[in-house]
Parts: sequence; C-alpha cells; structure tokens
Amino acid sequence: MSLIYRKRLALVPLLVGLVLAGGACRKDEGPERLARAEASYAALVERGVPPRDPAWDAVIAELESVPRDSKARPEAERRLAVLRELRSTPPPRRPLSRPGVPDGGSPSLDEHGHPMDGHAHPR
Repeated sequence: MSLIYRKRLALVPLLVGLVLAGGACRKDEGPERLARAEASYAALVERGVPPRDPAWDAVIAELESVPRDSKARPEAERRLAVLRELRSTPPPRRPLSRPGVPDGGSPSLDEHGHPMDGHAHPR
C-alpha cells in the first residue's frame, strides 16, 4: 500500500469520530424556547387575556417549536394540552342577574331564562 492511502485510511476513523462527537454536543434549544413561551404565558395571564384571544397563538407556536428530542418537550406538551383544552371549552353562560340590583336585576325571567308572566310553561 502506498503511504498516501494509509494516511487517508487513518483519517477516516478520526473524521467519523469528530462528526459523531459534534452531533452529541449539539445544544438543546428546548429549555430556551420553553422559557420564552413561559414568559409570554405569564404576561398574558397577568393581563387577563382570555385563552381564545389571538395573542395566545404566539405562545402556542413557541411551545410547538420545542424540539421533539428536547428534555423540555414533556413540559411543553403539558402546556399545549392545557391551552388547547381552555380554547375548546365554551365560555361560561352570562348570568341573568347583576350584582347590586334589587332582586338580581331580572325580575322578568326565571332561572331558566323563560319569561315570568304568571303562566305555567311546558318543559
């Protein structure tokens, strides 16, 4: 064998080792992305922004951008599940009464929203 061929053969394992080591030392971006999403999450909660508001789309996108192989992915998945559940839950019904108004402020409707005209209504 020639000297050049032997030197090339010696370089192959070295190059393979460097490529594998470079892949193993790759930085996990998941915790940084999760931290940014949590900061946005906390700011929206503090401001009282409802879950259906479009402002939450940025938080959802940031949580979804956490890499699947990241150690932060399970927490991102939990947050995403909570946000999706909150967005799919219908808002509570509007109350018929108003605080501070005598008799609740709605003497013309019963607790089911039917008119109270003294007649029995079929149910």
